[in-house]
Formats: sequence, structure tokens, C-alpha cells
Amino acid sequence: MEPEINRNYPGSGIEIPDGEQYSLAKIVSIWAIATAPMTFFAFVLTPAVIDWLSIPDSVPSFLVFWPFMIVGLVWQFVLSLIIIRKETGCLNWQTMKRRMWYVKPCDPVTGEHKWSLLIWVVPFVGLSLFLQVVPMPDVPGTIFPFLKTLPHYNLGAVMTPEFQGVWLILGLTLLTIPFNYFLGEEFLFRGILLPKMNGVFGKWDWFFNGIFFALYHLHKPLGILSQAVFSGFMLSYPSKRFRSNWMAVIVHGIEAPISIFIVLGVILG
Repeated sequence: MEPEINRNYPGSGIEIPDGEQYSLAKIVSIWAIATAPMTFFAFVLTPAVIDWLSIPDSVPSFLVFWPFMIVGLVWQFVLSLIIIRKETGCLNWQTMKRRMWYVKPCDPVTGEHKWSLLIWVVPFVGLSLFLQVVPMPDVPGTIFPFLKTLPHYNLGAVMTPEFQGVWLILGLTLLTIPFNYFLGEEFLFRGILLPKMNGVFGKWDWFFNGIFFALYHLHKPLGILSQAVFSGFMLSYPSKRFRSNWMAVIVHGIEAPISIFIVLGVILG
């Protein structure tokens, strides 16, 4: 695949030569460092805690996994800061936003940078909401039946009448949101990796960014296929198309108010 030579960070005027792009080994290494803790929490630590504390089956396993999941998301934020610090020598927001494409969207035809281009998130938000209500075929579970025997963690498990009046789940939700939709997953996968994947994957960097993001979800393997479709086309593509990761943050973050609404509905009965 032919890399794009001397691309500019949107609105920065700073040229980034092809030689400064990540190698495949570095991309895989960053992915692995971000993925390993979440996988360990899901398949080793959470079952061990459930067994050690003799937590009854009536308590959803997701409630035990949830705090560990937040730790995994926070780790992605910390990892992003470490990488930025190493690459730029500082953690100044002006530097960070140029490096991670948190700038005005860039018109792919005229090259003009303007906030009004954020209107393009509307069709992506609509399509992402549609994909989340349309069931995806269980291809991973069909090909690899053993996946169905692994522990599964689903937020829906705590969205039941039994959790009426349990304000703890609202607190966990509010703690999860900033790291799930911005400071954690988006910082690392769209902010750190996407701008640096072109040297290896060329014009398909957005597609492979979605693949890496899907494979990061090893902690819920049956959802990897849907994550690949969702993250690639709904998050990585608009970010690359308009050279602005605010596109992905908005599309991904549309889940946040929906989650809060549902959680409050459960708590308030």
C-alpha cells in the first residue's frame, strides 16, 4: 500500500513526513499494551474475585468486571499521555490536539478547515444507532464455539428492576463515559494510532484502525465482528475523511446520554 507523503496535521501547518509514521511492529505493540489489561481483567481477575468472594450467581458478573473495565480505560488514557510525552516532549494541549487530530474538520475537496463540517456526523450517528439495534450474525461463536463458554459481561445485566434505587450504577456510568468515549478508547485508537498508521496501511489505514479496535475487544469476543463494522466505518472513516477526531468522539459519544437515560430509568423504576 502506498503511504501518503508529507501529510499535514489539519490546521497546523506542520508537515509530518512518511518516515515518522509508525511501523507495523509499533502499531501491534501499542495495541497489545492497551488490550492485555482488559483481557486479563475479563478472563482471569474477575472470575478469581467472584470465586474468592463467593459472590452469588444472582449478582451479575458485569458488576464485578465494571470497576476493572474502568481501570483498563484509564490505563489507555495514561498510555496515550506517555506516548505523546515521549514523541513531543510535552503535554501541552495545543501540541496534543495537532498530534491527535482534535482540530477543526478539513474539507476533503477544498482543504478548508471549519467547524460546520461537523454536520457530517449526522448520517454517521444515524447509521451507528441503526447498527446497534440490528443484531449481527454470531459468526465468531459459530466458527469458534468455545467462545460461548468464556465469561461474558453485558451492561444489560444490571438494567433490571432489581437495581432500582441502586445509585452506584449511575456513579459507575458517569465514571466510565469520559474514558470510554474520549480520554481512553478514542485518545488511543483514533488519536494516537490512526494518524500514524498511513505509512503501513496507506489509504486503508482507517479500515485497519477499525480492525485493531475490534480486536482490542477480546474481553467480549462475540462482539468483535460488530465492533469491526461499527468502529471502522462509523468512527475511523469519518475521522480520516475529515482529518478530525472530533467526528469519532461525537459518533461514539452519542451512546453516553442514551446510557445515562437508561440507567436513570432503572434506578428510578
